Formats: sequence, C-alpha cells, structure tokens
Amino acid sequence: MYYDIVIIGTGAAGMSAAVTAMEYARLNNKKVSILMLEKMGEDMWGGNSRYTTANMRFIDEEHFDPNIEETFKKFSKGKANMDHVKVIANNAVDTIKWLKSLGVQFENRTGRWAGHGLPRIGPVGGGLAIISTLRKYAESYGVKILFNTTAWKLSLDEEGRVNGVWVRDERGKSYRIGAKAIILACGGFEGNYEMLVRYIGREATNLVMDNPATPIHQGECINMALEIGAKTSGDFGNWHGAVIDVRSKAYRPRVDLYFFGIMVNKDGKRFMDESGMGDIHDSFEVAARKVFEQPDHMAFIIFDNKVYSIPNYKSLVWTDLPPIVANNLEELAEMLNKEWGVNKENLLRTIREFNSSVQPGEFNPNILDGKHTKGIDPPKSNWALKIDEPPYMAYPVTATVQFTYGGLATDTNARVLDTNEKPILGLYAAGEIVGLYYHRYPGATSVLRALIFGRIAGINAVDYVTEEK
Repeated sequence: MYYDIVIIGTGAAGMSAAVTAMEYARLNNKKVSILMLEKMGEDMWGGNSRYTTANMRFIDEEHFDPNIEETFKKFSKGKANMDHVKVIANNAVDTIKWLKSLGVQFENRTGRWAGHGLPRIGPVGGGLAIISTLRKYAESYGVKILFNTTAWKLSLDEEGRVNGVWVRDERGKSYRIGAKAIILACGGFEGNYEMLVRYIGREATNLVMDNPATPIHQGECINMALEIGAKTSGDFGNWHGAVIDVRSKAYRPRVDLYFFGIMVNKDGKRFMDESGMGDIHDSFEVAARKVFEQPDHMAFIIFDNKVYSIPNYKSLVWTDLPPIVANNLEELAEMLNKEWGVNKENLLRTIREFNSSVQPGEFNPNILDGKHTKGIDPPKSNWALKIDEPPYMAYPVTATVQFTYGGLATDTNARVLDTNEKPILGLYAAGEIVGLYYHRYPGATSVLRALIFGRIAGINAVDYVTEEK
C-alpha cells in the first residue's frame, strides 16, 4: 500500500492539512494521493477537536488579538518560539476566512462567561463543526480515511528520509504503508499515565481525564519521532487542565465559581488568589494546577447567596450536581468535615479572617474591579465579597488534564527537526504534538494553531512529494 502523503490523526490539524493539501495540489495542477489514519472508529474520530468549544482569540472575525506576541512571551517566560507565534498572528484572519468559505459559521463569544473575559469568537457547533466540515471536503477531494488503525513506527530509506509508517489494525495485524511524506497530527500524551508520571511526576496518576478522547492520546507519535532522532520542544512538565466537581461522572463538570468566592483545601485554608489571574480563559488552568497541589488533590469552592445575583453566573457551573448547601457557616463546615474530612475549625477561621479583610468598593463582575482584601495571605485582588449571606454553599473539586505541552520541534514550514535542528526529510507535524507552550497556556490558541500549521504542513508536503528530481 502506498500514498504520497499519510496524515496521522483526524483532528483540526490533520483535517486542515488534508483539505489544504488537496486544494493546493489542484490549484497548482499537481496530483497527490492522501491517506489519513485514525486509531478510533467512526464514533470517536477527531481526538480532542471533537470535544472542544474551540474558542479563538479574536476581537472579531477580521481582527486577531493584537497582543498575542506579548502574551506568549509573558506566559512562557520568554521560552516560546516567537517565530511560530508570528506565523499564528499572520495567518489567523485568513484561516477564519478559509473556514467560512467552506461553510463553518462563527459567533462572537465575548461576554458569554461571567467574570472578566477578553474578546473571543468560536465556531457554531464547536470543534466538531470544524472537523466535520473539513472531513466532508477531504473525502470529496478523494482523501481516504482508515479507521481503527494505529501508527506505531516510522520507516526511513537509506538516506534517512521518511518513506512510510508501520500500523496496526483492529485485529492486531501489523503492516507497512509506504509514503513519501508523513504528517503527524496525532496529539499529545495526556492519556498515557506512564508518560505523565515520567514528565510531570508520580502524582500525575491522580489527574482526571478531561473528555472521552483524552485516554486516546498515548503519545505514540511523539515517541516514534523521537526514535528516529527528532528534537523535542515545549514544556513536558506542564499540562492544560480545568477545575471540576469531584463528585460528578458527567462529561467535563467544570466549576469556576472560585472567582466570586474562596477556595480552601482539606486543611480549611486558602492557597491562592482566586481572582488575581486575569481573564478566565487564561487562568483556569492555573487554578487547576493549584488545586492539584493540595492534599488529596482536592479543594472546596466556598460561596454564598450573593453569587446568584451575578449575571450569567451559570456559565461558570457545568456540573450536573448541585452544591452542598447549609443555612449557616457552622453547618457547612460540619458537613464538609463529616463527608470530606475538611478541618472545621480552620475553615471557620479562614472565612472569618477573609470577611474581616474585605475592603469597601464597588463590585463589578464584568471587569477586574480591584475590590480586594487587605492584611491576609494569599490576598484576593478582585471580586472580594464577604461570605455572609445565607444559604452558604460549597463544591468539592479536583483537577483534569486536557492536553500536554511537550512535543516535537518544528520549523515554520511545519517540518520536524532533528536534534541538530535540521529537517527530517518527509516528516511534518502540526497541532498538539508540536511543543509550543511553556509554563502557562495563552487561552483560545490551541485549535487555531493546529489549523494554521496543519495548512502549512499540507502545502509543504505537497511541494515535497511533487518536487522535480
């Protein structure tokens, strides 16, 4: 079996690569054959892209975030590859125009979430709408998709160029598919506890898988690229995650009400500035990591009846379960002590000290209002409201892993680099598998960068496989 280009993965990166490659080939009177490999079946194709809301960092459809380079520098502490960030900035608007030309509709999501939120747009129907539209075009162009097929080893010719991939089908049969170019678009290693422990630490086994696709991401493509000498990039010791209701079995039962209350651990003590991180989309992973550092990887969001007067507060509560409710603080502390082992005396003391520290000022949930505490550590920088209006409520929460940061190094043409920073001929990568993020995730960029570099990979792969000898 032979194809000019084999794309591993059917998410945003893989699908954008396939469609763009075919469009580019047709436009330039080139003929290429493309095969896509998907390890799951028809009901689970698309990886994380299938489940994401796919927020994107735009003011509107024609104006991308003008501060994106500054944000990447700040969040990565200067480690991000700024050449890649500039590619994202320079191609963002055209990528949206391209998707719209294919029929993907976008909506303005600014203000959809309670709390301070920077401008955002997103596809109507989320990530699934994007990849479903792209799949329709890919198949109409003649791209073939093999489901239930897992890639496990790259093959090279005598000169070190990629010339195929070994795969395993659903019956366990292993065979080689020849190809002149391979595009790796198969995600990270967030579903592989062995790799999470290796890079993040032994406690990583306690991270909750974020969505049904999370366990799929085993890092095979990263490992098989490393086996042929690929260079790594990105922060292998960090991950993107969220705060969820520990009681719920529902899909992604997020609770982000800590912005408007306090968060304590089992010792009954606060451990972070719950509203000092800025925009909700840039900060919820910070909260998740802080929660994960606590005893038993748990925390408790404490708030009172005032939350219900905040416009759109429900946007911060995705869980299917109600909060723990009490008529007074002593009762709430007793309930949390009995059911979860929270230190009752410390919790009551924490709330008293917090209430005493709240400074006067106007509360405004739509901006970083500066309504703060004074004289306690950690402080609360915004939205500091006394917890003094019954009923009193709590959510027990833990942390999820959504995607990992560490991956492969590529150049701006999406070519995978070796440890000498030279391109591995015939090997391309896009999406989560490419290590771009360090320390902290600039929210609403992951799907967009997958689409952009998927397109770049598709174009360059076509040029490579059709170049004159």
